[in-house]
Amino acid sequence: MNDDKKYLNGLVNYRMIMLRYPDKDTLKKNLLDKRRKELDGQTQDAIAHLILELDDPETMLAISTRFIAERLDVNRVDGGFSSRTQLHYRPTQEFRDAEELPSMVNAVFPNKHRSLQTIWRSKKPVIFHNIALNPLLNGIHDAVLATEVKSMMALSLGTHHKDIGILCIDQCDRERVWTTKEQVYIHELAKNILSPLFDASQTSAISEHCLLSDAELNVVRLAAEGMSYVQIADTLHKSVRTIENQLRSARHKTGAQNQTDLVRRCINWF
Repeated sequence: MNDDKKYLNGLVNYRMIMLRYPDKDTLKKNLLDKRRKELDGQTQDAIAHLILELDDPETMLAISTRFIAERLDVNRVDGGFSSRTQLHYRPTQEFRDAEELPSMVNAVFPNKHRSLQTIWRSKKPVIFHNIALNPLLNGIHDAVLATEVKSMMALSLGTHHKDIGILCIDQCDRERVWTTKEQVYIHELAKNILSPLFDASQTSAISEHCLLSDAELNVVRLAAEGMSYVQIADTLHKSVRTIENQLRSARHKTGAQNQTDLVRRCINWF
């Protein structure tokens, strides 16, 4: 598939997403009301709380870490927004059951490390038993042990078209064997509830204020229409290098991972 078709498919896919999740009422209907029979009351309350805070992704992340910590009775849950392509991963929210536990907020981890990339790629939670001897943590053992975690379950949040973030669930007072029931619950929570909610939240936050210059936005709009770099350059009487630089700048400003993601993030500004 050539780049032009990818842009158009990204545009169509984004419109389909927005038709499904255009507002809080529709999110409530699709993620909560239609699933009440399969969701326990505690999970229903958490979903309702998250939808109320849809305009604030960081508050939603704080709600999620507390909910998971209390639901699984663990010592600490932390999370942050990122993607597998970024150089570092930094948690921005956490819940700790004791103040003396080390805080994970603003800790920095090498995102290209094998353990982080395993979490990003896995479709299920990644289990870390016996942190001190886990070979997946070679090279960052000391940094992880300094957080006092003894057993950890980590998972990525995301959709089929983009990464959103990572959640780490830590047992610090003892080694813990995560049951199959716990792993399935967290997997389903992340896939069917948290990921679509955070996707809708970030889309809403980005849509409120245009981050791009008029020139950058115009270039993205033409790309969304299926034009190649050369065609855009000819239309705007600019060099291809200028078009490449403007699209690169637009991706940087919006946090888009690729051209299709950029079109998806900017569609409400056209």
